[in-house]
Amino acid sequence: MHDNRTLFTDRRDFLKISGLAAGSLLANCWGDVTPASAKDVFPSQKITCVIPHKPGGGHDIYLRSISPYLTKYLRQLNPGARGGDILIKNEPAAAGRKGYMTIMTAKPDGHTFGSLESAVVIDTMMGASDIDYKQFTFLLLAVSTTKMIITGKQGFNSWKEMTAAMKKEPVKVAVGSYGRDNHVAAIILNETMKTNFKPIPLPGTAESLNALLRGDVQAAIVSEDTVKALIDAKEVKVALVFSDKCDYPGGISVKEAGFPELSDEISSHRFIVGPPKLAAAPKKIWLEAIKRATTDKDFVAWAKKFNFPLRNLYGSDAEKMFLNIIKLYDNLAPLLKKNLA
Repeated sequence: MHDNRTLFTDRRDFLKISGLAAGSLLANCWGDVTPASAKDVFPSQKITCVIPHKPGGGHDIYLRSISPYLTKYLRQLNPGARGGDILIKNEPAAAGRKGYMTIMTAKPDGHTFGSLESAVVIDTMMGASDIDYKQFTFLLLAVSTTKMIITGKQGFNSWKEMTAAMKKEPVKVAVGSYGRDNHVAAIILNETMKTNFKPIPLPGTAESLNALLRGDVQAAIVSEDTVKALIDAKEVKVALVFSDKCDYPGGISVKEAGFPELSDEISSHRFIVGPPKLAAAPKKIWLEAIKRATTDKDFVAWAKKFNFPLRNLYGSDAEKMFLNIIKLYDNLAPLLKKNLA
């Protein structure tokens, strides 16, 4: 008859021996593992995308749409990563400065990034912000959008008709936030093309479009990507496009109007940036993930479908473009200070 005590001892010894063997096997697999090398690889947690605007604008839509692709490639580059899901955080307070400060003060570990629009340089020029935007880590110049002047479907039928009306009285034009790029565009137009616009500042693009559709204003200055759907639905009409040509019936280009130089000055440029001094390792991964995401065939098809003019300048090239924009606005400083003071 078998001794149960012997059986128990045998099992206990077996488990003990098995545990030692498993430990030996793991030790052989891992070698000399230090606590530092065993940490989670980047991204190790959720990533916050800070958008200094209300939901619904052009760059908000862009970032919400590209985020799944960024997550995909961040994880693909580091298969062991346990994070990477992107949380969108809209921070429009103080004309977006709260959002920019959130990015500026975030840990440079790659788990925070956000959007930056070219018009922020006006804040610095006018003394409205002490943020040094040059300190951001530039990852991408995502989109350079064409601006245009639109009217409601019951409004002016052409640029010629609009300019004729201006000779009698000012034409009220919605320009979005005070002192931002659309407002600045109206000032430049009045000074250079001798238009007679009365800029009506509103909190953002959505409010400008609502005011136009209600008939509160006669025109609006907007980016093409934000209104393409309304144009296609014939809810608004295009009067003037800030480019070399106009493909919209009844509209003309700024070149045809005799001011081709305004095409560059009134463009809107939108960047993706990280905090200052972003650590080298996550920065390298971010740049590669962004390159893959922005050239992903499905994302490119989406951008084409919704008329997002992808610029796709990466890293140092994006930073160089931003510095060139600063030089441009420095040249415009006297004009803008006179009108925005």
